[in-house]
Amino acid sequence: MKNNKIRYALFDLDGTLTNSEGGIARCITTALNSIGIEDVSDERIKEMIGPPFRVSMKIFYDMEGEVVDKMLSVYRDQYDIDGWSDNVVYDGIMDLLKKLHEAGIILAVATSKPRRFTEKIVKHFGFSPYFSFVGAATDDGVLDRKSAVIESVLKNLNIENRDEVIMIGDRKYDIIGAKETQVASMGILWGFGDREELAEAGADYIMETTQDVANFFLGND
Repeated sequence: MKNNKIRYALFDLDGTLTNSEGGIARCITTALNSIGIEDVSDERIKEMIGPPFRVSMKIFYDMEGEVVDKMLSVYRDQYDIDGWSDNVVYDGIMDLLKKLHEAGIILAVATSKPRRFTEKIVKHFGFSPYFSFVGAATDDGVLDRKSAVIESVLKNLNIENRDEVIMIGDRKYDIIGAKETQVASMGILWGFGDREELAEAGADYIMETTQDVANFFLGND
C-alpha cells in the first residue's frame, strides 16, 4: 500500500506523538479538586484527554463560564510547572517522522493544546527539525476547536489543494476536525482512542502501528 496523492501530514500531539497521560491526568485532577470534585475515576479522566479543557468540562460536568476559566487557570499553572514534561514519545515516532521528512512529505502539528505548551514540548523532544509549522490553540479559547487549528495550518502552509492533506490523530475530535475542513483523516490506535470511536467518527483510514503509517506513505519495505 502506498499513497502517492498525500503531500501534507498533520499530526495531533497528545496521544499521537507523545503519551501525555500522566501529566494531563494529574493536572485535570488538580483542577477538579480546586472546586471540590474528587474521586474521579481513571476512566473518566482518560476520556477527558484529547478535547480542549472547556469542551471536556461542558461534556462531562455541564460547566462553562467563569468557573471553568478559573479551573483552566489552575490546570495551566500546574501544567506549566511540571505537567508538560511528564511526557513520553511513543515508540517508532521519531523514526516515522524522519522517514516521512526525508521522503519529502511536509509535516505539521495540529493540536488543541495551547501554543506555549506545544512549542515547549516540540522543542524539548526534538520534533522541531521535522515540522514545517506548529499549529496549536490560543490561550483565550478562540482557536482551540480542532477544525480551527487545521484551518490555521492550511493557511500558514499556503495549501490550496486539500486533497493532498491528511490529519493524523488518536481521538474522534481529530477525525471530526478533518471532516469539517474537508481533508482526509487517519486514526491511530496507539493513543487514547479506540477503533470503535475512530470508525464511528468516520476515519478514512485506521492504523495500528507507526510502521503501518509509514507504509501508507512510502509503501511496504
